[in-house]
This record gives sequence, C-alpha cells and structure tokens, in this order.
Amino acid sequence: MNKKAFTILEILLVISLLGILTIVIIQLTNPSQQISRIQDSQREADVFNIYSAINQYRDNNAGKLPDGINLDDKAICRIQCEETGLPNPQIDISADITPYLRLGSIPVDPVQSGTVLSGYKVRVDNQGRVIVSAPLSTETPIISTIQE
Repeated sequence: MNKKAFTILEILLVISLLGILTIVIIQLTNPSQQISRIQDSQREADVFNIYSAINQYRDNNAGKLPDGINLDDKAICRIQCEETGLPNPQIDISADITPYLRLGSIPVDPVQSGTVLSGYKVRVDNQGRVIVSAPLSTETPIISTIQE
C-alpha cells in the first residue's frame, strides 16, 4: 500500500516559508508609516488651502491681512475661540477666510481632536510673507508654506 501524504518536515517547511513571507510583506508595506504619509499629505493640502484663502482675502482687501496675523506664531482656531496671548497664542480668522476655503470651513489636522484648534499655525515673517504650518506633522522639517 502506497499512501501519498505530506511529511511533518514538509508541512513545517511550508509554514516557515509562509511566516517569512508574511513578515517581509508587513515590513515592506509598514502600515504605520503609510498612515503617517497619508496624514502628512492631508496636512500639506490643508496648509496650502489655508495659505491660499489668506492670500485671496489679502487680494480682496487691498493687501490687508486678517486681524491678528503678525510675527507671532499663532494657533488657528477652527471655530470661534477666545484669542489669547503667550504662552499659547490663538487666532480666530475663520470669519475672514471661510469664504475662500475649498470646503467652506477651516480644515482640521488628522490627529487634532477635542479642542477648538485646527492643529495649524500662522504668522508673517519679516519680509511680509504669510507662513502657514502644520506642527503636528511627522515629517522633518515641519510641513510649511515656506521651508526654513
């Protein structure tokens, strides 16, 4: 009688190869890194959306920026907030730039939650350029409209 069957060695070999392939695939795809890249892509789009809206506001208001944007790096509120000073300066420019935003509201950073803050910051440099940044980004340097 000649039975055809797998030996225990063959079964262990196949299981080992499947395990190695699984580990290699997980390492190559690295899900957490992929999620970080997706979030940073969203941040980059949001930063340029806010930047564009501020510049459109400036164009429609004879070169004037929304009130409160100055040399200080300020957190942008997504809804009405009480503008505060140091150590955590905030600015509410939602009423000024909302008409110019793509989706009609201040975008929110993918990991920002539970507050009125958007997770993005704005300031003007010494040359008068508006700089919008995403300080919660995982990239180095921080995602910004101007790389410093």
